Parts: sequence; C-alpha cells; structure tokens
Amino acid sequence: MEGQSKADMDAMTSQLREEKNNALAREKEINALRFKVKAQDEAGKMAASENEALGKELESREEEVVELKLAKETFGAEKTMAVSGTKVVARWVLMREWHNHQTDSWDPAVALEQYKTVKTTKAELLGLPAPSLDDEPEIPGPAEAEKTPEATDDDPPAE
Repeated sequence: MEGQSKADMDAMTSQLREEKNNALAREKEINALRFKVKAQDEAGKMAASENEALGKELESREEEVVELKLAKETFGAEKTMAVSGTKVVARWVLMREWHNHQTDSWDPAVALEQYKTVKTTKAELLGLPAPSLDDEPEIPGPAEAEKTPEATDDDPPAE
C-alpha cells in the first residue's frame, strides 16, 4: 500500500503542479488581456480627444468657408460700387476744373484719348479683351470749352 500511496501522492503532486501551472498561465493571460484592455482604453480616449479637436477644427473651417462665400458674393458689388464712386469723383473734379476754366495747362480731350490708349494697350499686353470705353463722357474740344454755357433756371446765382 505504501507504494500505491506514494504513487498516488506523486500523481496528485504532479496533478497539483499541472493545475498550478495552468492557473499561473491563465493568470498571465488575464494580466496580458487586462493590459491590452487598458491600452485600448487609453487609445480610445486619445482617439476621442483627437476626434473632438478635429471636430472643432472642422467647425471652424466650415465657418471660414461660409464667411468666404459671403465675401465672394458681396465682393463684386463692393468692387463695382468702389469703381463707380471713383469714376464719379474723378468726373466731378474734371468737370469742376473745366467749369472753373482751370484746364489751361492740359487738354481734357487729349488726356481722355491718352487714357483710352493706355487702357487698350494694357489689356492687349495682358491678353485680355479690349475694354469698352463707350460709357466715357464726351469732353468738348478747345473751341467748345471756351464757350460760356447758357444759364438755366436751376443754376445758382452768379456772384
């Protein structure tokens, strides 16, 4: 019996060691899985944080696009208004000078022709179509400029 009990004891010891090794292997596997879960949680948190930052940046870019679209829509009108305003002021100054006979040093008709030539040449050099200068004012020649215009009812009284 003693041989059998020793054999039983050896078998039990062997079985116990095997179970102990299995338990240690499972514990190592569990710890490795816990580590992976922890790493994935951290990666998830980092991805969520990055996603939030990218969402804010996307929102900012979308706002910028809306602002640029609005600016694009109004730019043409603003440019046209600015150019028209500049033309009005320039014409007003020229007409005032002509009306006050301050055009002795230059000929407005020649200056207008030079202006048209410069604009046309510049367009040709840039490969653009020639500008339409039909809406430019008619400037009287030197003989017409010397004539005194007839007074009308809405003119202010002469000083």
